[in-house]
Amino acid sequence: MHIKRTFLALLLAVSVIGIKAQTNAYEWRGCMLDVSRHFFSADFLKKQVDVLSAYGINRFHLHLVDAGGWRLEIKQYPRLTEVGAWRTKQGWEEWWEAGDRQYASASTAGAYGGFYTQAQMRELVAYAAERGVEIVPEIEMPGHSAEVMAAYPELACNGNYHGQSDLCVSNPATIEFLQNVLREVMDIFPSAYIHIGGDEADMVEWSKCSLCSAEKERLGLKNNKELQDHFIRRMMQYVVDQGRKPIGWDDALCDNLPKGSVIMLWRGADKAREIVEKGYDLILTPSNYCYLDYYQDCPPCEPYAFGTYLPIEQTYRLTEALIPSNHLLGVQGNLWTELIETPEHVEYMLYPRMLAIAEIGQKGIEAPAFNIFREQAVREANRLREAGVNAFNLGHEKGHRPESKINVQHRGIGAKVEYIKPMHPAYSAAGETSLVDGKRGDWNHNDHRWQGFSGDSCLDIIIDLQHKQRISSVKMDFMQSDVAWIYLPKHLTISFSKDGKKFTEVWNRTQEKIHHRQLWFENWGWDGRQRTRYIRIQGSATSPDDWLFLDEVVIN
Repeated sequence: MHIKRTFLALLLAVSVIGIKAQTNAYEWRGCMLDVSRHFFSADFLKKQVDVLSAYGINRFHLHLVDAGGWRLEIKQYPRLTEVGAWRTKQGWEEWWEAGDRQYASASTAGAYGGFYTQAQMRELVAYAAERGVEIVPEIEMPGHSAEVMAAYPELACNGNYHGQSDLCVSNPATIEFLQNVLREVMDIFPSAYIHIGGDEADMVEWSKCSLCSAEKERLGLKNNKELQDHFIRRMMQYVVDQGRKPIGWDDALCDNLPKGSVIMLWRGADKAREIVEKGYDLILTPSNYCYLDYYQDCPPCEPYAFGTYLPIEQTYRLTEALIPSNHLLGVQGNLWTELIETPEHVEYMLYPRMLAIAEIGQKGIEAPAFNIFREQAVREANRLREAGVNAFNLGHEKGHRPESKINVQHRGIGAKVEYIKPMHPAYSAAGETSLVDGKRGDWNHNDHRWQGFSGDSCLDIIIDLQHKQRISSVKMDFMQSDVAWIYLPKHLTISFSKDGKKFTEVWNRTQEKIHHRQLWFENWGWDGRQRTRYIRIQGSATSPDDWLFLDEVVIN
């Protein structure tokens, strides 16, 4: 299963652009693989070590545990792998959306999962160390822990395991459990760094839990976020006390973390300065550059993935997020595997985008221009495929959405737009000019051209053409990305007015929610012949939690 050794020797001698730099820009040049949502063999992990080390990646971060399955043998808690490592369905969406997510045992008919023995992980650690790669384990806490409570329901709040994803952080048994687990983990992995997760705890059950209420009162904490901060500080201090450096996702960022704490920033690079100003070390892995589970090419043409477009060009723009600070340890690419089921698909999503991460990790802001890098990356992807690595064929890249490449001219360009209902501040694009600036969106809803609206009856705008004129069409594109809860409108109405006060409906459409596995686009709107000055567009999402995204209202 490993790369042909003759070719591997060549790989190890060169980097993406040429001979490896004698001095790397950053200490941390990482790759994270999620082995919880889907399980991949130890031999496959060794193969990735071979490839990653060849390009200068020196940290292989394994997301070992999550609701999808607990993947590491813990001798003191055997039910973690007897029960928590197996689920009843292989497909993530089918299992996750079933409503009653069930775990199983290895002997259950149709059980899906697996785990690594401690011996296998020790062997991987040694294998990687020989190739200059440190294996960094992650034990997620307190959220994403449904599999733990399937095995040990007493760790849930007041025994309310069913449907709970967060461990009870106020139960002494939880703290004892986690410390015992970490002790075994640190015995297996000699890494200087131990990742404790800390992201996306929903904290809902803590408000109903007598232990959590009592803990907040005892400590004088105002809310569940402060309870989470207290828990994170406690667990990070435990890691420090064992002589290691704790890492947490940026959800774990709070004041007074122990000295040596590291924050892995995923929710956007804008918080980088705040992190280093607090005195914490930082690893940059912002999702809009470094999440490799996103589509790397034209989504309708690619294997099913998460519904955001992240080509290698965007990954290479990670240089934009680099800040001058001694606290910046480095950069990392992350591959979450909810929709990545096979080893071949893992490699397809990793390479060659991980080569961009490696190049920036080695050269920082001195990395060559993208066009120079891309030429070399095309060749490297070809070489990887020849060596048995299922890398994406970058030479056949289709690229950006065709509509986004050419500005569209229409009668609404520069018109005044009044927002009766505001656009969502996180997806405002270019603000009040976005829908009439002639710029169409790319494959990515977060490209600053698509404008987002959330909730029922969420879209309500009036476009003022400045004077009455005869028009023949009002059309607009809507995006649908099921995995991001973005859907076509449930209802859309177009109305005209000559005075801006009395509007007459000219067109409407109602549609129930239709699911599309791939990214989907539809053009909606009115055709006819009519004089008007004001155009009102009103739309509603399919449910209060869903989104509408449109990029331009084209008026002819």
